[in-house]
Amino acid sequence: MEKIKNLIKQQPLIFIVCLLAIISCFAILNAAPLISNKVGDPATLWIKQGVFYIASAVLIFIIYKIGNEQIYDKIWLIYGILLALLVILAIEHFIYTRIWPNHHIIPFTHTSGGATSWFNFPGFSLQPSEFMKIAIVIALAKITKEYNDYYLVRNFETEIRYILKCMAVVLPPALLVYLQNDTGVVLIILIGVVFVLFSSGLRGQWFTVGFILVGIIIAVGTYLFIYQPDIFAKIISGHKLDRFYGWVDPEGTFGKEGYQLFNSLLSYGTAGWFGHGFQAVVKVFPEAQTDFIFAVILTDYGYLGGFVTILAIVAFDIIILKTGFESTNDRDKYMTMGIIGMLLFQQIWNMGMILGLLPITGITLPLISYGGSSLFSYMIAIGMFIDMNSQNNIIKNRSML
Repeated sequence: MEKIKNLIKQQPLIFIVCLLAIISCFAILNAAPLISNKVGDPATLWIKQGVFYIASAVLIFIIYKIGNEQIYDKIWLIYGILLALLVILAIEHFIYTRIWPNHHIIPFTHTSGGATSWFNFPGFSLQPSEFMKIAIVIALAKITKEYNDYYLVRNFETEIRYILKCMAVVLPPALLVYLQNDTGVVLIILIGVVFVLFSSGLRGQWFTVGFILVGIIIAVGTYLFIYQPDIFAKIISGHKLDRFYGWVDPEGTFGKEGYQLFNSLLSYGTAGWFGHGFQAVVKVFPEAQTDFIFAVILTDYGYLGGFVTILAIVAFDIIILKTGFESTNDRDKYMTMGIIGMLLFQQIWNMGMILGLLPITGITLPLISYGGSSLFSYMIAIGMFIDMNSQNNIIKNRSML
């Protein structure tokens, strides 16, 4: 017992990840009556998630033993391999949707929810974009550290060079993921990039201009949606347009686009403080184990279950931030900002879209939603944070001598 207490004290991240693993597996077990047989046996998906967590624990241990320095040193090799996989998937999506509809040419590629983002190998699937988002943050952290070390005095010209170098790393994979029709991951990547750039020391004018541009885009989009719906439908078409209308008017589009959101609102909206109970089914809604896992928690265990889940997530985020900011290596701090930016964005967006406040974009709840690739990708970062925390503890112990 004493050893466990010491481990929690020395590595609190391990304890909170274990807590999130329990919440995740239990939530997926509760979602079983709502899960389609197309994704596997609904009764055993929670067991698979548990296996994913066990495998990811091994991954954390490997990352910890390898050490962060090796990850930073090999990041361009990792980036190149992932970029090649994204190229293959983008080509396959073009063939699948334009050349030979509904037929896969490249072996092991898989399309789901309108996106060609997976390789389905015997026994497991791989989503390269999930790993690429972590690789991009690590690569940008390395670039930012080198930039700040080299340019002690910065000006407009040096900042332009830095931004262009970052964009050269970010835009190719972001474009390839977009071509796979996976807008959600593109948004996550861009948010991570913004957080790294914000922590880099760039002057505030860059971000002011960026926020103005985003505001203009939102204003133009709103105008087109209200006054020029035909033009809006040409810009945002197909699956994305359906999801947008399902978000704007879930009740009015209940028979089609709004089915998922409307039923989830009815389910957890009647749950009260303590929910409807284990594996309750008020209304059936798709993707209960992934995009709408938080709706399952709210439905079965009410506001109390939602509060406990949010509390665990907030504790996880705080530990990540504390670990990163205590590091004496600026590169670790830049990486921390990128990871926490992506985590916060996913957490807020996922819960926001379940509450009907934000559009449904297929963004999952990190470490809670079912899925191996997303879990493994964040576990790579967690392994680096554990190594980071170990280095922090060594420095603290030396300073106390």
